[in-house]
Amino acid sequence: MQSSTQILGTFNTITLAEMEGVELMNRKDVKYFFEAHKLPAILSALQEHYKVLHINNCRVFHYNNIYFDTPDFFCYYQHHNQRINRYKIRIRQYVESNLNFLEVKFKTNTKRTVKTRMKLPAFTDTFTEDAKAFLRKQTPFNPDVLQPVLRNDFERFTIVSNDLKERATIDNELVLMAKNESIRFNKLCIAELKHDTSSSGSRFKIVMRDNFCPEMRISKYSVGAAYLYENLKQNNWKPKKLRINRIEHEH
Repeated sequence: MQSSTQILGTFNTITLAEMEGVELMNRKDVKYFFEAHKLPAILSALQEHYKVLHINNCRVFHYNNIYFDTPDFFCYYQHHNQRINRYKIRIRQYVESNLNFLEVKFKTNTKRTVKTRMKLPAFTDTFTEDAKAFLRKQTPFNPDVLQPVLRNDFERFTIVSNDLKERATIDNELVLMAKNESIRFNKLCIAELKHDTSSSGSRFKIVMRDNFCPEMRISKYSVGAAYLYENLKQNNWKPKKLRINRIEHEH
């Protein structure tokens, strides 16, 4: 079978403007993580039904992220303890376009995710005064208390269904970094499907099911922190860490 990159090269393409012009009303998010060796079969089954995002002759893009939390890891624990109305704060770099944003993700009590962001001049682990003002407006945190606790880098491509009712991102080559330590995941893929709940018969969900990739929530920040800060409470992440370890250590 062809490699994932070769198969991705056979997909029809969609531009960023065309993709962003599509509003997914009543959107639902579904996450998966699975073995990278399954990706060629998955992509082959999706190729006729999806287009791949294409920007400046690129189909695969690199992302760098720095996550911020309080000294007592308040954001981490809110997620671990399954609290509602919780926040995630990061600075993200879109490497190929050299764009940098401070992003705040807020999970509401209706399980809706609201993302706000502001553009930054550089990829950095410190806040400008404008960034601090943004954080005071968008979060309940004092920005002077927030500190960088985790960096992760990964590769991503995005596919959009031909009927424009679904889009999915697939990430791989994930690297976690904190405290002068790093962990690289060479065999792990993480997918997120965004689809309109008014539609049915998702081709993506069918293909994932056919390839034995079950739906499973995962946060690259929270699980990453659990790997690199072993003193943190992580009972709720242990089954996911065990599954990731099995994926990484399979022959």
